Amino acid sequence: MTKDRISIGGSTDIHLNENTQTYQLSAQALYEDYQSDSDTLSNEVLASARNTNITTALSQVQLDLPAIDLGAHMHLLQVGGQVQRDTLSQTKNSISELISDEVSRDVGELYLQDDWLIGAHWEILTGIRYQDDQDFGNHVAPKVAVKYNRTDASGRDHIFRASVGSGYRVPNLKERYYVFDHSNLGYKVMGNPSLQPETSTSYQVGYQGQIGDDLNLSINGFYNDVEDLIQTDNENAIIENGISIFQYTNIDSAYTYGGDIGIDWQVDDRATLQATYAYLKTKNESANSELTYRPNHKVMLALDYQLSDTLQLIPRLNYESKQLIDTAAQSYSPSWWTLDSQLNYKIDDNFSLYGAVNNIFDTQRDVRDTSDYRPIDNREWLIGARFNWQ
Repeated sequence: MTKDRISIGGSTDIHLNENTQTYQLSAQALYEDYQSDSDTLSNEVLASARNTNITTALSQVQLDLPAIDLGAHMHLLQVGGQVQRDTLSQTKNSISELISDEVSRDVGELYLQDDWLIGAHWEILTGIRYQDDQDFGNHVAPKVAVKYNRTDASGRDHIFRASVGSGYRVPNLKERYYVFDHSNLGYKVMGNPSLQPETSTSYQVGYQGQIGDDLNLSINGFYNDVEDLIQTDNENAIIENGISIFQYTNIDSAYTYGGDIGIDWQVDDRATLQATYAYLKTKNESANSELTYRPNHKVMLALDYQLSDTLQLIPRLNYESKQLIDTAAQSYSPSWWTLDSQLNYKIDDNFSLYGAVNNIFDTQRDVRDTSDYRPIDNREWLIGARFNWQ
């Protein structure tokens, strides 16, 4: 498997004449080429050879207009656009597995955004995005966000946010056509050319601030109302030669809501503790059930401990609760937790060495259980070096 990525970008200031304000023009272009070759052996003899090639070519441009200063108010306007072309080809034994030798998708977008600064504390961000897709036509998605920030008598910053927006996601080529073959693990995921774009309305609120000299807190909540949600479900599996074959489908109507809380605590001069907890509740309104592959609880706990001026230890604990896999059978993948640890050794300001062990206790899925979606990677040992070129 190889993945090549080339990107280039830049920006420049524009002055229409000596007396005008500054416009800023920025542009970026990107090209990615992903190639995968996988062979299947039977009794040490080549049974099949699958070759996949996925490319993405993208270019975008943005113009930041001069600030419109209205005294107590100020407007910062941005306008931009992008064009993107994706291609996918996949063969098995040199014969295409797609509806043609290659499938492609072309899409263009335009957007306009106004960042309205009101006094010293308020900010209102409004925007609208227009998308024209080769296969799915055009769509307009608006959004609006409000932010209030203040500094208390102790000099601590507090930021409150709220937003509402329209979401729109077109199924990508992998979801529509790709054959994700993990027969060695007992399953395949097939693309679905009949998929439709998913649309959503999202509501979010949040707080971020300093609640102590050494303690930062963030709290966020959200609610999403989704139509034509794209997902897979073991309920739709087809068994072929002992292999479970799944396909992406659209869920007519669904909603999700939840939130997360995070703390960043400077315990002392040597230790910093980070902890996050995320809660998610989902509903497939068509099946009157949860959505698949979405655990209700996630926890992360990490300690950054400076053993000495040159030696740093970072253990990290991750937990994920069980998640629904099959709507009809109400079968769940089990909960799991992993422990990772990394040791960094600083030689100088530019050069450092590190060693790490991921998944120390070797938590791993049982490939014989089609409902087990715990981590696929077993214990991993890493050593390396970092060099910062200045």
